[in-house]
Amino acid sequence: MTLYWDRSIITDRTIVANKPDIVVIDRQARRTMIIDITIPHDENLVKAEKDKQIKYLDLAHEVVDMWNVDSAIVVLIVVSVNGLIPNSLDNHLRRLGLGGWIKGLMQKAVLLETACIVRRFLSLEP
Repeated sequence: MTLYWDRSIITDRTIVANKPDIVVIDRQARRTMIIDITIPHDENLVKAEKDKQIKYLDLAHEVVDMWNVDSAIVVLIVVSVNGLIPNSLDNHLRRLGLGGWIKGLMQKAVLLETACIVRRFLSLEP
């Protein structure tokens, strides 16, 4: 297996969205997973998920051709700033081999960071 994070993927064709958060290449299973993590506002939860899915489709097709793998799937981890999660998160976690137990930890991490940002903002002096 090969794991890349925060790295641009050099492609033969020009692909605008060529820097996903994480890329996992499983040479034995001949499969690639393009993983993107996003934390949108509550109102943009569904829109952010659809946009990210469309954004990385071209990269997934290009990776299949370049790296000689059978498939490339886009896995989205979406948690809103207030801890809301889309219904599709369970499917994405299953693709990664993770159980539902991790959802609570992800929500907790996002909520703690949101609280930290709010505290920093409120402590600013005018």
